[in-house]
Amino acid sequence: MEADKISISDKNMVFIVGTPRSGTTLMSQILNKHSDVWIAKETHYFEDLRMKMAGREQQILNSEEVKLTEDYFLALTHKSYGVKSDPEQGWMKRIELRTLAQQIGRGTDSYFEAFCQLCAQRMNKTRFGEKTPRHIFQLSTIFSLYPNAQVICMVRHPGGVLASSRDWKNVATDSSQKRRLTDSYNLALNSLHWRAAFNAAMEARKQFGESRIFIQRFEDLVTEPEATLQALTAWLSLEYQPSMLDVDLVNSSYSSAWRQPGVGLSCEPAYRWRDKLSPTEIGSLQTFCGNLLSKAGYDYEQVSASYALVVWFWMILPFAGIRSLSANRSRMSNIPDYVWRRLRLTLS
Repeated sequence: MEADKISISDKNMVFIVGTPRSGTTLMSQILNKHSDVWIAKETHYFEDLRMKMAGREQQILNSEEVKLTEDYFLALTHKSYGVKSDPEQGWMKRIELRTLAQQIGRGTDSYFEAFCQLCAQRMNKTRFGEKTPRHIFQLSTIFSLYPNAQVICMVRHPGGVLASSRDWKNVATDSSQKRRLTDSYNLALNSLHWRAAFNAAMEARKQFGESRIFIQRFEDLVTEPEATLQALTAWLSLEYQPSMLDVDLVNSSYSSAWRQPGVGLSCEPAYRWRDKLSPTEIGSLQTFCGNLLSKAGYDYEQVSASYALVVWFWMILPFAGIRSLSANRSRMSNIPDYVWRRLRLTLS
């Protein structure tokens, strides 16, 4: 039975992607409430370790490469990605990760799959996947590895993304994380990143088909949760379970508590940004996002953008981009590739 599980593992992996602060954590919380599914925490594998180990993705690893790869995944079971952690202090055992990876195949790709599968096995779930928002820019790579995977692309109104991103730094407890979030925020830069992510989702759906790409609006999820989840579970070939609605509040930018158990879904966050952002900010982001707002199904707010402010944002955009790249340097294995993927889709 174990061998059968490994041989079919690439047939049903589920990935959750999107812009940061678009509801990817909420979606993983919802799916993890299902009796058959477990979505692993953020690994950032396709834009971090896999690029660092280019050429070794599906090749036999030497002892040094094995340790580096194992430490990367084991550390994620101790603390979250980007936080200093100890690979030996997590719940996953090195020997079980290595054994399963060797059964699956070779290279770092087999370790990624083994990590996701072991996370699901720990929760007694049979279907598994992973959630990293920025993997929306790696969908071609994901489908080259897992042709039958299904990807949920979360989309949220850019106003909601911006307001949440700006306030998220206020609840960050780690000083380095708070500084990174502060240096990463810029209205124009974040709006253009939203453009890139939305275009990535639309391109992927056109290339791989609606059976592989599901574009889920955050607002529909929180305002009409039951109907939305019934449609989503049908797409995933899962039985809808009412228990999926009983989720915790996790990583909210508007709460001082990291987790609030059993809060459930609320429609209030859907349009909170209207009170958080000024009319000038809303008008400016609408200018940067352009006609993609209507393509995503969002109405334009009846506000005007300040021409002088928009010009100012364009003038400082290169400096904001450099500051953001510097703040996130440790998360980038290939800066030219990182920038090009986003720039191409921004201008698409």
